[in-house]
Amino acid sequence: MADISKSLNNYELETKAYKYISEAYMKKMDSSKAFYFAKKALDINKNRNNLKGYLLDINQLGRAYHHFQLYEKAIETYNKGIVEYNKNGGGNKLTVLSTIYSNLSAAYDKIGQTDNSIEAILKGVEIAEKTNAPTQKSYSLYLLGYKYMGIENYKKAEEYFLKSLEFSDSVSLQTYVNMNHHGLGINYSRWGIYDKALHHNKIALDFFRKQNDKLYEFDVLNNIAVVYQKINRYDSVVKYGELALKIAKEINHKLAISGANLTLSNAYLNLKQYNKAEMVLLEIAKDTITPNIIDNNSKSAIFSNLSEVYEGKSNYKKSLEYHKKFKKINDSINKQNLDSKFSDIETKYQTEKKEKQLAEQKIATQEQELLTQKANTRSWILGLGILLLSVSAFFIWRRYKAEAKAKQIISNQKDEIEQQKNMVETLQKELHHRMKNNLSFIDLFINLAKGRFEDKAYQNKLNDLQNRMRSMFEVHKQLFKKDDVTSVQAKNYIDTLVENVKQAYEKDSVTITNTTNENETLLANTSFPVGLIVNEFVTNSYKYAFEDQKEGTIHIALTSQDNVYKLTLKDNGKGLPKDFDINELDSFGLETIKLLTKEYGGTFTIDGSNGVAMNITLPKTAA
Repeated sequence: MADISKSLNNYELETKAYKYISEAYMKKMDSSKAFYFAKKALDINKNRNNLKGYLLDINQLGRAYHHFQLYEKAIETYNKGIVEYNKNGGGNKLTVLSTIYSNLSAAYDKIGQTDNSIEAILKGVEIAEKTNAPTQKSYSLYLLGYKYMGIENYKKAEEYFLKSLEFSDSVSLQTYVNMNHHGLGINYSRWGIYDKALHHNKIALDFFRKQNDKLYEFDVLNNIAVVYQKINRYDSVVKYGELALKIAKEINHKLAISGANLTLSNAYLNLKQYNKAEMVLLEIAKDTITPNIIDNNSKSAIFSNLSEVYEGKSNYKKSLEYHKKFKKINDSINKQNLDSKFSDIETKYQTEKKEKQLAEQKIATQEQELLTQKANTRSWILGLGILLLSVSAFFIWRRYKAEAKAKQIISNQKDEIEQQKNMVETLQKELHHRMKNNLSFIDLFINLAKGRFEDKAYQNKLNDLQNRMRSMFEVHKQLFKKDDVTSVQAKNYIDTLVENVKQAYEKDSVTITNTTNENETLLANTSFPVGLIVNEFVTNSYKYAFEDQKEGTIHIALTSQDNVYKLTLKDNGKGLPKDFDINELDSFGLETIKLLTKEYGGTFTIDGSNGVAMNITLPKTAA
């Protein structure tokens, strides 16, 4: 097509052909040819002083740079187009300019320049409203959705994605309809509304498959895998993760391959398929020396997962080696984040302090001016009525200023409280993170000790110690992963503790049921005694309850009502001796449960006539 256009001396058709060829090479992930043909089109329109064509070619070249993650080059290219438009008084080229501003916003967003990104998108929206161009209006609304999602305002993001989807559908822009389904899928996933996340992602997946858009297809598949990971459906994670990896390899996209492998490694770990997890993690680890492929956050996840893999395979030496790597890089990330946060707070504080000083100076100046004006007025106007009016006006003004100042002080105090609250939450997360790491080290040392001694009694004691320690470890692990550091998901927490005990004793004949509601939460400080009590009860049941039985059942339920938690623990084992006396205990586990209940101000009852049944209440207290 390009050659035919050239022979016909039709430069407009020729430049269009070059843009299409550039787009095709973008899909094939051939960066050099994508840039080459975009630049050929650009040179033709520049030499012919065709501003509209030039701006379209600038947009294509910028998109190509963005596609291959050269965001600085993309920004430079887009700004070059804006300068050219302003220099030549673009006139009716506003639609193209709006597209350039929108794409410029996306590029700024990628390098963390939020203020520039917002400024560019607002300019793009302003131009789109003037021109009423359907494609640009859809794209601008879509970008606003992403912008709000980026600052975690998921309700606003939903509003703009749905607006863009509705408008795009009304003007039959099917690509934008499905781009918005894709955006809504990510937004709902981050928001925690997983059924809607899957619904919108699967609509988008069907469309992009039909369009043979491999990059979007990969992204949607990986997003679906991540949603299934969040709801603990690991078989589905593997299914969609492997499909995503296949696409990533087809288009030879290094970053996509690493992302898909990392998603798969998490699923394999949770399914305890350690060999598969090790294989994909070691494949990604080859790229950890290349910063543009693997960033520090991904490196941290890789080393953490490899540590878990080798712990699962009982290779504690390697597990400790990767745990040290994880800790080193994670401490570096956390320090950088904290330094940045404290720097932002200090800058904001100094700015507000300076603004307050300037405001006070301005008020003082205004007061002086008013006093001078009043004196002059009094000199010229001797009427008593006007003097009284001036005095009244002055006092009204002073009162208004005093109220305004008081409101400003209250507003500043609220801002300072919010800053302090955010700082405390950050420090709490850092504390939980460090506690989790320290407990993880202890866990590794216990495993190393278990590997050196074959005595069964010694192994059992270490298992008991390890499970008690893991009940505390799990609290810090869950709190570190959450934005809310004051509570944990009760059912998931108890399931994890139970799984640790099951692995330690390996009795397949024992069945454990946990009927705790999925939405039940447990305050952070109450989660420690609950975890230790559950661990002690389940451990005792495994060790003593079913000695004379082929099969056994353990039941656990945690409920909350008013200001108390109620924990019910039962087994159908041999029960307690007839002469059992709660005040004369010879069981470390039962003594621990009794002491923990008393220490936290709870109540404790036990019945050993038909198996063992415990009913424990603990007060709800703020963490």
